[in-house]
Amino acid sequence: MDKHKLASRLSAALNAPLITVITFIPLILLYGAESAALLIGITSFFGCILPLAMVYVLLKLDLIKDFYAQDKDTRFIPFLWTTLFYLFGVLSLIIVSAPAAVTALMACYFVNGMVLMAITLKWKISIHASGVTGPFTALIYLLGGVMFPLLLVVIPVAWARVELKAHTVMQVAVGAILSGLLTWWQMGFYMHSIFI
Repeated sequence: MDKHKLASRLSAALNAPLITVITFIPLILLYGAESAALLIGITSFFGCILPLAMVYVLLKLDLIKDFYAQDKDTRFIPFLWTTLFYLFGVLSLIIVSAPAAVTALMACYFVNGMVLMAITLKWKISIHASGVTGPFTALIYLLGGVMFPLLLVVIPVAWARVELKAHTVMQVAVGAILSGLLTWWQMGFYMHSIFI
């Protein structure tokens, strides 16, 4: 398999909506097993299904040219809708009295989305890198250093995005670092001050 094809497959397998589902499931099983089906349904619907469906609709309407909206000038609309979906996810989790850890992570998705949306108006920051380090940082915050190896996933993701010429090394690095730092701070704030 050539490098370009491998990079494409990695980008598809490790995209943000799929990472969202993978991240929420262990938290739900650990903190909210008694209502796991409902919580997995909410987080998957607002964090994965709706964002992917929205991308499909935007492609059909020719408002974006490719699945990842690689053209910087077309990224605002998908960002806006995805961030709104995250907000609705937060509100839904609050309504059903979801565990604090689960609601906090969805709130991180919303705030990180707002920050990245603002940045993308001027600069093409990497959503793939952000979509890995943000949620995995939340797992490290909640479950401890045993989860730290998860952050190694950002290495193949970063390589793939640069190999595909979708991003520069700087865009990938800033996406990863910024999302990690924002998530760590937010998890502390939410878990100790908001969702308690």
